[in-house]
Amino acid sequence: MKYISLVFLLLASNSFSSSDEPHPIIDSNYISQYSYNIKNMDLKELQNTRIILKKHLDSKNFENIDSREVRQKKLLKALLEYDDMRIQITNVIDEIIKEYNVNDEIKEILLSFKETFKSIIKDNRPLVKNLRDYKAYDFRLGSAYLAMMSAFHETEDSRRFYSRLVEDKKDDSTSIGKYSKALQSAQININLMKKESEKFEEISDIKNILDKIEKEIYLRN
Repeated sequence: MKYISLVFLLLASNSFSSSDEPHPIIDSNYISQYSYNIKNMDLKELQNTRIILKKHLDSKNFENIDSREVRQKKLLKALLEYDDMRIQITNVIDEIIKEYNVNDEIKEILLSFKETFKSIIKDNRPLVKNLRDYKAYDFRLGSAYLAMMSAFHETEDSRRFYSRLVEDKKDDSTSIGKYSKALQSAQININLMKKESEKFEEISDIKNILDKIEKEIYLRN
């Protein structure tokens, strides 16, 4: 399934294979960086670790991090702004057909998926009110992109077309190049939201460990 992997990566980089699976942007993939065998630490080690973690916590500037509810709203806004650009694929398909003067076979497939995308967008995008809704919508679009990838792996012509698009992706004077650049720009805010969420997860992790250390110190005194 080589062809249209370019388009899939450009258009559905936030999509996932199942609506039940973790979403790469929405769901946390934080892995704890702090592991201590608290029960086996002596009192001095516990006290020193407490000092280190508190300093580290202060450096994270916890007060300036939004609440979970606010962060979710901001992330949804960023995802929808990204999607505003992503769904322009319906227009880009028309541009690609003209720019590359594709044959009837490729044109038919492109126009067929253009209608599929338009239908999914029309029926599902207005229903997105929260991150859970977005995951379901994103899954439907992602599934359509995967189907398009499969459809364009059928012939030698489509594989040659794929190779040309891969190359032109780097050239923002082409329709696919301009689209790629615009998607990358739209992705920036999402990445910032993701980093803030990861920072929040780390802070929560530190505070949880500090609570355990405090309790252990109290028991030792």
